[in-house]
Amino acid sequence: MSYHKKVTLKDIANDSGVSVSSVSMILNKREGVSFSNETVEKVLSSAKKLGYEISSSPKKNGTPAYNTQRSAKYIAIFCPNISNSYYSTIAQSIEQAAYQKGFKTLIITTFRDEALEKEFLQDMIKLHVSGIVFTMMPQCPQFLEKVAKKYPVIVIGDKTTDIDLNVIETSNYTAGVLMAEHLYELGHRNIAFLTTTIGKSLSLAMRYQRLKAIQNTYKKLCMNEPYNIIVKEAKIDPELERKNIFLEHGVGYQLCNECLDDRNLANLTAFIGNNDMVSYGIMDAILKKGYQIPDDFSVCGFDNDFASSLLPISLTTVEHYMEDKGKKAFDMIYEKIQEKDDFFVQDDKCVIRIEYKSKLISRDSTNVARTRKNINL
Repeated sequence: MSYHKKVTLKDIANDSGVSVSSVSMILNKREGVSFSNETVEKVLSSAKKLGYEISSSPKKNGTPAYNTQRSAKYIAIFCPNISNSYYSTIAQSIEQAAYQKGFKTLIITTFRDEALEKEFLQDMIKLHVSGIVFTMMPQCPQFLEKVAKKYPVIVIGDKTTDIDLNVIETSNYTAGVLMAEHLYELGHRNIAFLTTTIGKSLSLAMRYQRLKAIQNTYKKLCMNEPYNIIVKEAKIDPELERKNIFLEHGVGYQLCNECLDDRNLANLTAFIGNNDMVSYGIMDAILKKGYQIPDDFSVCGFDNDFASSLLPISLTTVEHYMEDKGKKAFDMIYEKIQEKDDFFVQDDKCVIRIEYKSKLISRDSTNVARTRKNINL
């Protein structure tokens, strides 16, 4: 029985006298780098002589594309950032589940930049990773839907019907309703919702749904009494997010200070951050002004990340099961990988939607609204 040893990049490098990294870049047509014609010819000749497989389909420029082996043990995890513990916790839980099955993970940060997201997806296609997990709604959903025809793709995001992909979802509208009902029962009628960029687009749906739920719930509950919901938004673009590691905390801190310095908002009794990270900034601003939480102001957020339970003031928030969703995402991908040795093709008949129900976690940062109407600012 004969045994044919797989030809590696190192074999080609040894035969051609060119470094392994250069061989890799030449065979994979790496953009942004160039080599002399002599070096390229050495590598191509060695590859052909040693039997390195050449794809039958040419590239767009007519040159042959060399077939690299699929990176069968890698899962790509797409995150907008990893400074927000919501995304880093999900990524870590995926990594833990993947490790148990012998897989490695690649964490990709996109900063919600559509062009960058698409570029990274194309890179992952070239690497032939075994699966892709989006920890947020994609900026380029149509392109990701095409990728899902050949690769297992799971999206962790808001409950929506606008995407033809397997989704692990949470109803952020329900989360907003829970928060509004909680504050209403505590007597809060003047509230500020502080947030990073909001909008109706798929990628921004989470924040928008939370806000709309709070507004609609108060409108329903306060039919015969006055109330006011102030919305302050900080517009964030990808470049700004890339340059500021602790951006969301800073947004909460800045917007809260604007509220506290505005004498027209002296009736405010509660602040809601669009997530826990923004809420931490809100809490810092309140405490540094010399006010008390929750005696002067109640504060709440969304996600229930690890720090939200810490003392001296634990944060009222909404549980979104980050660890469970990350583990479930890998399990779904692993199941599809086991079904086929070749590339996965998403079932055209249906998509899988798994919903985790939101749960309010009431802690020390919220209490009954203060009885005095105004506060000295």
